Amino acid sequence: MIESGARVDYPDHMPTEEEFLANKGANIYARLTSKIYKIVRALLFGKLSNDILNEMKISESIVESKIVLIPVLAMGIFFEGLSCFLYSRGSDDTEKMKLIERGRLTLTKVRSLAKHSFWNWQNKVLLLEAMEMHAMGNLDEAGPFYISSIQSARSHKFIHEEAIASEMSGEYLFELGRHSEAYALYKHSIKCFDEWGASAVSRRVEADIQSKFGVDVSHLEAANIDILCGISLNIESNQKRNYEG
Repeated sequence: MIESGARVDYPDHMPTEEEFLANKGANIYARLTSKIYKIVRALLFGKLSNDILNEMKISESIVESKIVLIPVLAMGIFFEGLSCFLYSRGSDDTEKMKLIERGRLTLTKVRSLAKHSFWNWQNKVLLLEAMEMHAMGNLDEAGPFYISSIQSARSHKFIHEEAIASEMSGEYLFELGRHSEAYALYKHSIKCFDEWGASAVSRRVEADIQSKFGVDVSHLEAANIDILCGISLNIESNQKRNYEG
């Protein structure tokens, strides 16, 4: 986890996962890594809260500490932005604008990263832009950015981010009442999470689907994600894609 020569002093051992999550790292890099673990888990398992977001001010901590932006911290900025935009949609007006502003600050940083590494960051910029528009109520504008973020994550071989973008796009379409299309994207996110190996997250999405649509979903299965997203999804159910290179 500790990259780019960042030095971390531990007394006798590398920290366990429990120690990371309990924020017991020995220096700023370890403490921030533990915060990133927490916010990613909260996002993936639908456990975001005001307390978590107020504690996990990753971008602010990086600036205040004046530390080198190693890859794990850059990803933390991205997930902080996603979490802020997502949670803002259910917040009161004052809290909503604070969270959107935090999200915008992370978006600015991710855009600057994309200038240096288009391959790694294009899909993340697109998803954050979609989430910002969604949070602000610009729903017509948000749609193409959601779909583009899925396309970019797929073409750049980030299956976990393809999964996240697909679920977020499903939420967007469900809010618009486009239930058949939303269902197709939810199911695609489950497939991607499973291929990534995140079976617990895919089960959480499956439970969300059942709570939204019920058990009988035969009337929702007409939507074709190939047509919806303009991407080829010709994959056997038991065949994993090669996401290396």
